Amino acid sequence: MTVKADSDGTWRVQIDRKGMPRSRRGGFACRADAELFERNYLAEHRESHDQAMDDRTLVELINAWHVYHGINLADGERRHRALLQMAADLQNPIASQLTAEQFVLYRYNLMYNDRSVCAKTMNNRHGYLAAVFNRLRKLKVIKYQSPVCEVDFLKIQERQLSYFSRDQIDILLETIQQNSKNLDTWWVTQICLRTGARWSEAEKLKRKQLHNGRITFEFTKSKKTRTVPLEPAFFHALDQYAGYKHPDDRLFRNCIGAFRRAAKRSELAFPRGQATHILRHSFASHFVMNGGNVLSLQKILGHADISMTMRYAHLAPDHLKDAVLLNPMSSSSTNHPARGLSQVA
Repeated sequence: MTVKADSDGTWRVQIDRKGMPRSRRGGFACRADAELFERNYLAEHRESHDQAMDDRTLVELINAWHVYHGINLADGERRHRALLQMAADLQNPIASQLTAEQFVLYRYNLMYNDRSVCAKTMNNRHGYLAAVFNRLRKLKVIKYQSPVCEVDFLKIQERQLSYFSRDQIDILLETIQQNSKNLDTWWVTQICLRTGARWSEAEKLKRKQLHNGRITFEFTKSKKTRTVPLEPAFFHALDQYAGYKHPDDRLFRNCIGAFRRAAKRSELAFPRGQATHILRHSFASHFVMNGGNVLSLQKILGHADISMTMRYAHLAPDHLKDAVLLNPMSSSSTNHPARGLSQVA
């Protein structure tokens, strides 16, 4: 019993529980005051107590997250593998005892000693791990907040997304046409360039997804279908190429390997890690440069968050044009170098 009476008629409280700071306090006038202090103290330190009592390993929590949530994500299996690799790298500690310092040292070793990951990849992994704790806490599987969730993400210098010019696109398509034995490669590439589809979305198209001059993409990253119209002549040619397949038959064979070989032969500079994604960036970039609306682009690309689409906004012809009209030098004579020089002379 932690609440006891002293010889002088007052009451004292002694709390000594695992995971909580030890507390001894006396001088309470009555038993009720002592018990109230005890209840408040236990409530205040309940989370640290629950954390200390949870002896499940990081792998156990990751597997629980996968069953309760990750399995429903479009990239759930990939995330699960990445998380298990992280747990192995961290030597699978007791999850409740994982500290912010341990994670920061792990990040440092991967980035600066091993040099095996870049800052963006590390931020992705950080986000995956934090999401495990946040999701399990929301589901009441755990009752504590992991220190990993409090670690700041690395700040990354924002760069303009790479895209191909029209001439580069022509070179790529010509290389595929002349060198690839898999004819599906050319069609999938065209669909990505004409609709902004991800490679996997275009490669796995089924016959029923072509209809009325449009393509409906299913099983997308956002889990939502989206429909994009095609140029009538191209749709007709694609419809003819598809032939009389069963509605659930795939239009194309797997051709990512053929595309990569063609990309290498083209001698175009593909950004690292964007062998196919640059096709999506090229669609979006040309869409905006040709006067397309960012909100329309968001719907075409299937972005859940407009901030993802806004990465292309700077390519719009009138983007921030007021900077030219309203800057303090807009009406100055020094706008023209020759005029300024003549005045000095």
